[in-house]
Amino acid sequence: MTKECVNISRRIFIGSSLLVVSAPLLAGISNPTNALFEVTNDGQFFTAEDMTTLVDVAEIMIPETDTPGATDAQVIPVLDGMMITWAGKETKHQFRILISQIEKLAEDTFSAPYKQLPFVDRLSLVKLMDSRAFADANTPLSKRYRKLKEMIFQIYYSSKEANPDFMLIPGAYRGCVTEKDIKRFQAQGRVDYL
Repeated sequence: MTKECVNISRRIFIGSSLLVVSAPLLAGISNPTNALFEVTNDGQFFTAEDMTTLVDVAEIMIPETDTPGATDAQVIPVLDGMMITWAGKETKHQFRILISQIEKLAEDTFSAPYKQLPFVDRLSLVKLMDSRAFADANTPLSKRYRKLKEMIFQIYYSSKEANPDFMLIPGAYRGCVTEKDIKRFQAQGRVDYL
């Protein structure tokens, strides 16, 4: 896989702002021994190793089934781009700490780095973080993990892969639209009035 850059237009509600993020496609290799996709190139913000961990965590949260998974929707490359365009200093710091905490939890729980764990152990680790994060919402790990999970799902559900019928509606809210207008918008794939 080669590294390419594509513009991914997403409707992501973060402080009621619309973002257009430029995100590189993931370049990497699949490790058959532990079913891990290892990202080979650094992102715009995260290292290749960070990206590997985040891609895996996102894919565990939203796996590919009969619908696209987080990797299909390029969730982590978009998150990586958002770290450059949207995230403030504190958010960037929190995500970096979270990745370190995931590594520490892997070492403490399984005595091995996250990337070396078999899939079943990585799945258990994400389930453990999830249960801890929602059992005690006040710990620093809990807050960081819940923010990551929220971002993963927001990016995923605003993607074309997860929501192919999405239409960006510019301008003010129009509460009274005719059925004829709706059909025209759907045929065009956009709303043509402001």
